[in-house]
Amino acid sequence: MRIDRKAHLIFVLIVGLVFVAGCWDRREMDEIALVMASGVDITDDGQLELSVQIALPTAIPGTLQTGGTDKKPVQVISVKGRAGLEVFALLQQQLSRQLFLGHRAVIVFGEKFAKAGIDQALDVLIRMPDSRYNSYVLTSYGTTAKELLNAPYRMEVIPAIGMKNIEAAKYSVAVKVDEFISDLSTVGKMPVTGAARLFEDAAGDKTFQIDKAAVYRGNKLAGFLSGKYLKGYKLMSGQAKGMKIAVQVEPVREKTKGIVTVEILRAKTKVLTHWEKDTPRVTVSFEATSRALANESSLDLSKANHVRRLETELTDKLRETISDMIAKTQREYRSDILGFGREFHIQHAKEWKKLKGQWDELYPEIPVAVAAEMKIERIGRIQAPGPLSKEEVQ
Repeated sequence: MRIDRKAHLIFVLIVGLVFVAGCWDRREMDEIALVMASGVDITDDGQLELSVQIALPTAIPGTLQTGGTDKKPVQVISVKGRAGLEVFALLQQQLSRQLFLGHRAVIVFGEKFAKAGIDQALDVLIRMPDSRYNSYVLTSYGTTAKELLNAPYRMEVIPAIGMKNIEAAKYSVAVKVDEFISDLSTVGKMPVTGAARLFEDAAGDKTFQIDKAAVYRGNKLAGFLSGKYLKGYKLMSGQAKGMKIAVQVEPVREKTKGIVTVEILRAKTKVLTHWEKDTPRVTVSFEATSRALANESSLDLSKANHVRRLETELTDKLRETISDMIAKTQREYRSDILGFGREFHIQHAKEWKKLKGQWDELYPEIPVAVAAEMKIERIGRIQAPGPLSKEEVQ
């Protein structure tokens, strides 16, 4: 009896190993085309143009290889068609290997395509089985997605990796596919992406730079934020840490520019919504602590009254930057990118039922009050600028 039981156990183990052993659905590296980035544009006759940046492993220098290679490390292929998945199928017909999206780092919407509406591309984003939700979403500015994917990038062998690293480090606005789709499907919050453009580097070669934010209203591109408006958005969207703020504390003089620069160490934002006399209102508060980085003024920051003066100037500038950004999204883009509607839903669920269907139309006229406060936590060794003598320091 004991022998039969032992034999039965061995038989069950052998049968189990037969079914779990091996990789029945494996795909070898020499059978797939690794898509590192993809882009979608719209042609003049209304067709979709899908472009993919494919890594060429044989052209990428190995760790033991010395010297360069004449082969390009990537290949960009483009196909035009009527619908997203149809274009993807036409693209596959051009390749001897199966397209694999598991390593796709970036998805780029062409500016013209985004202005027309991105619905046609959503299937390619979310329905392909090997597509990942952790890819970053970008919008092109002043160019097409195809041209961006064809632009080289000197610091990385594969340009898409350069885009990914810039986004992952949050040097610009960084939004992933899952975040973009969540905002797109949420009432009371509009999506935003980073925006990339082409420019000439010091050597005169074309490359890309991600230095703007693309604002969407529903499924269509409404416009771009740059300069102080981009800074205001980053302050309010949890990306303030490490940001450098320069403020003019006094007029330009012979030896000084009158500017003090600080770096934000910590920041906290709070959004309060109000329902007063059947009218929605919003109050925004922003608080931050910072350290002084550069003092190009005559102020001696070891003196408490000079630090308070600097804090006042910084506070006023922060309030103005945030207010101007909100005003631009309300008046010009009519897009609630900060999610005030979502906050209203959370804080006033009963009243939200009345506003939900008309929030997009109400948002441009909703009063928004902005409060800000900046504290200097560290002044380091830059109490007074080097070019001044003791007599010239205040």
